[in-house]
Amino acid sequence: MGEILVISPYPELAEIVLKVIGNADDVDVRVTRMDQAVELALQAEAQGYQVIVSRGLTTSKILKSDVNIPVIDIRISGYDILRAYTEAKRLGDKVGIVDVEDVILGVCGFEKIVGDNLVKYTCKNDLDDIAKGINYLKSQGVNVVIGKIAMAKEARKQGMEALFITSSFETVRDVIMDARRVKEVRKQEERKAQQLKALLNFTYDGIIALDRHSKITLFSKVAEDLSGWTARKAMNKKITEVIPNAGCQHLLVSGRPELGAVFKIGHTKVVGNRVPIVVDNQIEGVVTTFQKLDILQKIESKVRRTLSEKGLTARSRFDSIIGDSAALKNTVTLAKEYAAIDSTILIHGKTGTGKEIFAQAIHNESRRKHEPFIAINCAALPENLLESELFGYVEGAFTGARQGGKAGVFEIAHGGTLMLDEVGEMTPRLQSRFLRVIEQREVMRLGDSRVIPINVRLIAATHRYLRGMVSTGEFREDLFYRLNVLTLPIPQLQDRDDDVILIAEHFLKKFYKDQNKPDGIFSTRSIKILLQYDWPGNIRQLRNVMERLSVMTAGGVIRSSEVKKALQIQDVISSENGETTLSPDQLSRDIPYSGMPKLMDTRSSCSRPLQLSRQKSRHERQLILDVLEECNGNKTEASKKLGISRTTLWRKLRK
Repeated sequence: MGEILVISPYPELAEIVLKVIGNADDVDVRVTRMDQAVELALQAEAQGYQVIVSRGLTTSKILKSDVNIPVIDIRISGYDILRAYTEAKRLGDKVGIVDVEDVILGVCGFEKIVGDNLVKYTCKNDLDDIAKGINYLKSQGVNVVIGKIAMAKEARKQGMEALFITSSFETVRDVIMDARRVKEVRKQEERKAQQLKALLNFTYDGIIALDRHSKITLFSKVAEDLSGWTARKAMNKKITEVIPNAGCQHLLVSGRPELGAVFKIGHTKVVGNRVPIVVDNQIEGVVTTFQKLDILQKIESKVRRTLSEKGLTARSRFDSIIGDSAALKNTVTLAKEYAAIDSTILIHGKTGTGKEIFAQAIHNESRRKHEPFIAINCAALPENLLESELFGYVEGAFTGARQGGKAGVFEIAHGGTLMLDEVGEMTPRLQSRFLRVIEQREVMRLGDSRVIPINVRLIAATHRYLRGMVSTGEFREDLFYRLNVLTLPIPQLQDRDDDVILIAEHFLKKFYKDQNKPDGIFSTRSIKILLQYDWPGNIRQLRNVMERLSVMTAGGVIRSSEVKKALQIQDVISSENGETTLSPDQLSRDIPYSGMPKLMDTRSSCSRPLQLSRQKSRHERQLILDVLEECNGNKTEASKKLGISRTTLWRKLRK
């Protein structure tokens, strides 16, 4: 099947067309009567033809039908008329022509040749007017009529001679060339239309365009889905009839763009941007783009995940927290319970105890684990900078503001978790604004008048005693109660028993590996020093000491003198009366320590555990030293045999 269909009203024209196209397969030819031409044209459109070519009254009837593809008329040229006139003069002395205006105007170009011998009548393209025109020619003494098929038939009907004006090969060739150009242009436009349709139908944005009369000229698939109207029915209808609450038509009067407008399409809330179309300073229409709120949330979630890949993510989990002490286990259990709900948490603990690690673990255990986690230290930034980081700002809000403005951490953390570390260092002015954000669940950028709804899980952390700060007026009481919904105390390192050794070994192994050194092992006296030390800087200090120790040593047995040097202390193993707590032969050498296992219950599977409470006080010290000697200084094994915990054993050794 070709792409161009020629509907010929007579066979002679079809023969000329076939000569013009030759072997080309893009043109099909059909010969039909005028009353069947419209039906044939509609079938051609349904079959996928791009262009229809016809002639005379047949063309006129097709154009008046519902055919939506281009129709090209094989027009009569001046040469065709002159040739027909010359032949007509052989049949009669006075020749006349009846045709439409543009054909009659074409005759005027050769009036000097034919003189007054050619009588002209301009008619409409309908049979009644053609009959009227033939009557006029007859009244003027015309005995031969030239014209198209309809005119020739009417002339013969009225007893006159008639000569049919045929189209020349050149005329048909020019028309076929025009049809091919129209076909290519149409196909290009179709490709563009399909691209636009794909863009409109497969984007998350809905699009509605209006003309200057508020009538719809574009209606995307998203608009169809939400409104219940098909694009075909919505086109050329007023927007108020299709979507009463859209409000797009107001821009035809105001001319001001509206960004972030919230309105309803059907039963769905959408957020849209409306922009007027201005041509030559005149408002010619309005374009509105919009999105459903749930789609916006999905896009925001994807953006937040992208931001998370750039560092806004929580790395720590509960199973990565090292330690087996009862104090730590109780804290982890409580934190896991808090992770299951969305209430605000106040974490308090000394510096270096791992408050942020617990905050990250809570986030990763919560339903927000796939959303951003952001931590900001309130003590690390001056007030003005902290305010801009928290709430963001618009362009021009202050000198040096970033072009385009900047989102604050409340916005970026939307849907996720925001940790405010050292919240007790926040100034009173910031406390007041921060309280409003927590209460209203919305934030306003610096220099802006627009509020932005937020949904964040808040975790505050501090090493200070906030309740005492409330009593002295340093911290707002209402803000304290807003933050202190759930309380999570983090134990100090000195209260976590043998966790010190587990954490120290973890860090030391990591640092040795980074430096391509063999693993190290603490001696018995080294462990005693680490356990007796107070660790005022908690885990952060322990980490730094282990890093320093890994640089100072080459692996293997780590001696007490090396630990002292890393701790930058002189002596931590003497008792109050100056006597050593270990046997003389243990003090003379550093016994390698085989690793710190988990703390054992006093009711462990040791064979025949000894109960110290049954021993007389004067024999207790000697008993402990004997067992230590039997175990080669291994405190774990000794504590099992004695039926006590390692902590109790160390306490008795110190005494």
